[in-house]
Amino acid sequence: MLGSNSILINTDAKGRRQSCVISGTPKPGTHMEIVPATNPNGSGLHTYRACSRADGTIGQLIVLLEDAEQGKTVSDAYVSGTVGKLYWPLPGDEFNLLMRDQPGTGTANIDNVGDLLAIDGATGMLQAAGTATQKPYQLLEDLTQDQTADSLIWVQCRGLQA
Repeated sequence: MLGSNSILINTDAKGRRQSCVISGTPKPGTHMEIVPATNPNGSGLHTYRACSRADGTIGQLIVLLEDAEQGKTVSDAYVSGTVGKLYWPLPGDEFNLLMRDQPGTGTANIDNVGDLLAIDGATGMLQAAGTATQKPYQLLEDLTQDQTADSLIWVQCRGLQA
């Protein structure tokens, strides 16, 4: 929800929460994937990184949450090698997720309530991608001006449907 200080917004969320080891320096609100060919650490935690698959292709939905237990906020990037908090969403869950800065100026990148969003394969952030096969989120707020930086936006999970 606009102005919320959490990534996961709805209090009745029933998706799966999980801890992991972080690879890189992703911010909360980024989509993550397991690092291939990497065994779990001594505590049994697998290593996750920001998504790196082709834009809008099917894959697991895993959102990086803020680590409130450690006093971290939605603005605090994780440090590589630290423990991170993951959430596996279900359709209907609402989030503040990172949307990448879209190139261009003017009204070309204005998005509206109900627009469908894909996951950017290079960053793990959301993007408005008309040609993407999978668009697992819909926008719940009007973006009335061109974004000039990556920012948190209010979305709802639709699940893995085209």
